[in-house]
This record gives sequence, structure tokens and C-alpha cells, in this order.
Amino acid sequence: MRTSDFRKPIFVLLYHPWLEGFEDTFTAHLSWLKDRGFESLPLETLVAYVKGEEGRIPNRPIVITLDDGTTENVTIAYPLLKRFGYNGVVFAPTADRYIRMSGNGWWKQVESEGVLRIEGHSHTHSFIFINDQVEDFFIRGSLDRKPIIKGLEEMAGAPIFGLGYELVSRRFIPDRELIERCIDYVKSQGMGFDEHGDWRKDLMNLVSVYERPRGRYETDEEKRNRIREELERSRTCIEHAIGRGKKVRFLAYPFGAYDFDIVDYLAPLGYMGAFTVQPGGNCRGDNPYLLKRMNIENSASFGGLESILVEYLEGDKV
Repeated sequence: MRTSDFRKPIFVLLYHPWLEGFEDTFTAHLSWLKDRGFESLPLETLVAYVKGEEGRIPNRPIVITLDDGTTENVTIAYPLLKRFGYNGVVFAPTADRYIRMSGNGWWKQVESEGVLRIEGHSHTHSFIFINDQVEDFFIRGSLDRKPIIKGLEEMAGAPIFGLGYELVSRRFIPDRELIERCIDYVKSQGMGFDEHGDWRKDLMNLVSVYERPRGRYETDEEKRNRIREELERSRTCIEHAIGRGKKVRFLAYPFGAYDFDIVDYLAPLGYMGAFTVQPGGNCRGDNPYLLKRMNIENSASFGGLESILVEYLEGDKV
């Protein structure tokens, strides 16, 4: 079937393999799709379709995506996709913290077999400070599998300012002296400081009497450079790790957050398309940098696959 003959929306499924119950849900969904004749669709074909170009579209197409690049992609999703004969896409952040948690040695293996392809999810997949309001302080606690807060000094007492999504926000850069005063104050109190109920109040009082501006906002040029670096480092890291001429051409917006400024950055950097977390199907004429995905959190999400793909189950009527 040629694209010009196909008029239905094409749905993209979004899974987070680290969620509890993923294996059972994913197994059931792949089995359901296989029994009903759905076929994996390459990302390039999806983009060509929304742009109105010609190309073969199966009668029952589906795109399977998995966010965050955790180890469950290779230990659970990969063998299940092989078992049922499907292909998927992993959108993986590339900062050191994520690589230490999940590794990237498996990227080359899954790509070489054509079961999973690795695409971009930004470099740090992070929050940034966006204002001068101190909301908390870093004390102890694991940051394992939690988003990075760019600019946070991970030392006891470091202030945590108001947070926003990195790729769509202007960054607030805290004054270094304020950070050091908070950290030094905690050090002066000795071990167990944070076990006392008033420790946050003590630090807030220190911030409230700070006599200088708490920091500054980045300039337009600094913001542009920061966002470009996020996108370029993500692409470079993936291409270097996989080798063999790998080209990163797609992005999933971290946290689903985007604005039209970041959309404008993508094409000049070589990206063919990008994915949101807005629900719905993708139709001819849609923006390839605002592709929709159905977020599957558990087996009951959106009433199951049947409610999402109902028009495909009613036959091949346009």
C-alpha cells in the first residue's frame, strides 16, 4: 500500500521499562499486536507519512518506543521484541550518571540485530534552576534514577532553587558565594545536623539575610548554546558508542517538554523528527517535530490497546 492510499492515524506507543509491571504489560501487548497483524513501522517511514510523501504503509502499522535507556530495555524489552518479531526504539540520555546506571555496551548489539535502535533523549535529561526562590537544600539521600539537577552542588546544605525543564527554560545561575555560605554553615554544625527538626529553617534564615543578589539569569546566547550542546552531545555520544556509521536522527523531548524555540534547533542539527508525550495518532500534514505518543503506564492505560487502535480492528475502511 502506498502512503497516498493510506488515511488512518499512525499510533506510537510509549513505554517506560523501569516501571513496575512492565514485563507483564509489554508481553501481553506484543502478543495482542501480533495476533491482530500489526507491523512495526520505521521512524523514517512515519516521518515520510506525516510529510505526505509516498511509501509503503502496512494495513496495521505501529511504532514502539521506550524512554530513558535503562537496563530493562536490554534485559526485558529486547528479548520480548525478538520473540514476537517487532522492532522498537530506545530514547536514551547520555550523561555519565545514566551510563553508569544502565551501561551502553548493549547499544551496539541491539542495533546490529535490528531489534532496537538507539535515538536521542538529550544529554543530561535534567532540571535546571529557573528562579531565585530557594525551595530546599541538598542533604543526604540517593539520586539514583532521579533526574539530574544541572548546577546543583551535591554537598550538604547546597540550596535548591525553583526547578524547570532544561530544554524549555531560561536558567538561573546561583551566586557562588551564597552556595558556599550554606555548605560551610552545615559543615560547621558537624555530623547529624540534618537530624534536627529546624535545620531547614536555619538555612532559610541564612539565605534570607544574604545581602547580594542570589544569582543571575543566563543570556539568550547562553541559553541557545546550552540547548545546542544538549542536543549535539547526545547525538555524538550515541554515534560514537555504536559506531558503524550510526546516525542519530530522532529525539524524544525529555519529560515531554518542548517549545517552538527547540523545534527550530532540530532540523539544522540533523534531526528528522521528534516525539512529544501528547496523546493521539499521527496524521498526514502533522509536524514531524511534534509527533504524538500514547503513554502506556500499565495494562489499563487508555483502556488497553483495543481502545487506542479500535479503528484498525473495525476493518480497513478509510
